[in-house]
Amino acid sequence: MGGRIEHRLPPGASESNAGRIWGYTLGCRLNSYETEALLEEFCRRCGMERTSDPGKADIVLVNTCAVTGRSTARSRKTVRALLKNTGALVVATGCVVQVIPSEFEGYDVLLVPNTAKASLVDIVCGEMGIESPEAPHSAEGLIFPAIAPERMSRTRASLKIQDGCDNRCSYCIVPLARGDSRSQPREVVIAQAETLAGAGFREILLTGVDLVGYGKDLYGETYGLPELVRELLGIGGFRIRLSSMEPMGLRREMLASLAYPGVCRHLHIPVQSGSDRILEEMGRKYTAKDISGLFDVAMDLFPGIGIGSDVIVGYPGETEEDFTMTMELISHPAVTYLHVFPFSPRPGTPAAGFRDSMVHPETVTRRARVLRALSMKKRRVFRESQLGTEALVLVESRKDEDTGRLIGMTDNYIPVIAPEGAEEGDLLEMTLGMENVCWDRR
Repeated sequence: MGGRIEHRLPPGASESNAGRIWGYTLGCRLNSYETEALLEEFCRRCGMERTSDPGKADIVLVNTCAVTGRSTARSRKTVRALLKNTGALVVATGCVVQVIPSEFEGYDVLLVPNTAKASLVDIVCGEMGIESPEAPHSAEGLIFPAIAPERMSRTRASLKIQDGCDNRCSYCIVPLARGDSRSQPREVVIAQAETLAGAGFREILLTGVDLVGYGKDLYGETYGLPELVRELLGIGGFRIRLSSMEPMGLRREMLASLAYPGVCRHLHIPVQSGSDRILEEMGRKYTAKDISGLFDVAMDLFPGIGIGSDVIVGYPGETEEDFTMTMELISHPAVTYLHVFPFSPRPGTPAAGFRDSMVHPETVTRRARVLRALSMKKRRVFRESQLGTEALVLVESRKDEDTGRLIGMTDNYIPVIAPEGAEEGDLLEMTLGMENVCWDRR
């Protein structure tokens, strides 16, 4: 941990009003979910109030990300800036704290690793001398959090069903930061989803590190993601969107068993490379042909589907031929956008030692630029291909700057301008046209 912090009950606070809290997330959607869960727990258990101004906070919570060198640096700089510009107790948690706590050496910050997130509220309250009037929700046998947050959006709720990863890709720090794959028991997920449905959410995003692995640690091969999705749809009142699905273990049969009405026509499948040689060195247990086959099946099962993907450029030893193979794979018509990541050596991973075969930074930058340009082109081509089709649009709180009308999201991940008079949370059937598709928005 950082240096000893002598914080006590904030001025003007009492046992029933323990001051104000502000939170900040770096990195993935899973981190955002956990930050929101922690903030809600502080308010529910300790009577704290949330503030949008870190300068007015008594506790500042930073959830860090270590997936790349850039995200690690941003995490460190964010904590340093908050220490300099606020008088709050700064609490850092997340993946940097879990795997590289030395990044905060000498900082007057309370460090709480991922493995202690379930106890974070008690740790912080103990540090500040705040007594929690409500006992923590029993988390034995559960993955954090035991209670799904409800404030992330008034239209779309996230629901964490899994954490950790059993894959050991050579470049990836996630297993070190989050541990082995662990599933939330089905009865807990169902109960959380029923609560979210009762709160009026019209879409639930199932999230985790490796959704494809859901259930294997608890139920073997008898109950997995498809069975869970089927039960969740039985609750009614919402559609289901699936977050990132690792190709390892993703079979055509699973895609077929997920093709239910009510499952969004949108998947995110991180392929990382189109070169079989690079995929093997990465420890990715599939080939480019396997991925192309999955894309074909997905298009057949989910007409109008949009598939996003992650790609790493500049992996050690990547040649121009390897890069060309990646371009060929992600040129598949099912792929509608990309997240492009220049290779970043992560401490403790095998690829961090491949420095003799590192690709020149200028080459990496050029390849990333080419892929991002392709992503923008594919995004527009996909939206053009959907003109004239019918789609279910969930109206959100965002507004179109030109018309002042609300923006909604189709089930296949296209932002559109909602009709005049539409309200946040409406689920509308719309015909996509040039006049209502948001061409410049992600």
